[in-house]
Amino acid sequence: MNKFEQDYKNLLFRTLTFGDKKQNRTGVDTLSLFNEKLNIDVSERFPIVTSKKIFFEKGLAEYNWISRGGSKLNYLHNHSVKWWDEFADSTGSVGKTYGYQLRNFNGEIDQLATVYNEIRDNTRRAHVTFWNPSELHETKLPPCYTGMTFHRIGSVLNMSLQLRSSDLFLGLPYDIIVGALFLIDTAKFMDLKPGILGLQITDAHIYKNHISAVEEYVSRNTFPLPTLIITHKGYRELDNYKHHGYISVKLNN
Repeated sequence: MNKFEQDYKNLLFRTLTFGDKKQNRTGVDTLSLFNEKLNIDVSERFPIVTSKKIFFEKGLAEYNWISRGGSKLNYLHNHSVKWWDEFADSTGSVGKTYGYQLRNFNGEIDQLATVYNEIRDNTRRAHVTFWNPSELHETKLPPCYTGMTFHRIGSVLNMSLQLRSSDLFLGLPYDIIVGALFLIDTAKFMDLKPGILGLQITDAHIYKNHISAVEEYVSRNTFPLPTLIITHKGYRELDNYKHHGYISVKLNN
């Protein structure tokens, strides 16, 4: 049973049914809900959408780019990721966004190293923030997911991902990939077991020009979730990822 995707479809359906019309910077109105949540079990299966094709390799590339502190687009381009291009400057840099804030906050703090120590000590302070008000002016697109908080119970590690804003149909499936990989890799590094990835979404929305695609997606059946394979060289790939065809929609930036 694919509970993750059923919960995700329920979120889409609620937004279509009860979402309030809202204007935004893109010029395309959304249907929006406030303070939505998802709890996703990543202990055995990997949470990737199956009722439409999702490109896991692109989500993996974005995760690697962020976790290594990247801000230049060359790594993403080498892995066919182009959705950041509009937000880059003439040098191919997106400024002080996710990767910079994670590994070089205020030019001095490696938050990933800090959070490892907090998890090791089993504190309630194992938190990463991507939102740095003093440097927001140095990036064209402020972070959509603004923080990660790790929660350890014995040998199990959970993580909440806080999102100030989420494009549910296009962006969220890839944000879930990134979040799940952060949880899985952190648990592995700390010799713990990954548990629940919790999402907290302040503005959960569907763009109005995506509605017909969302309706098509929610009408499709789902497949069982795949498993994540990590090879002895550290490569990550999905085993037995079955999915329906890709649904193309316009990217709203």
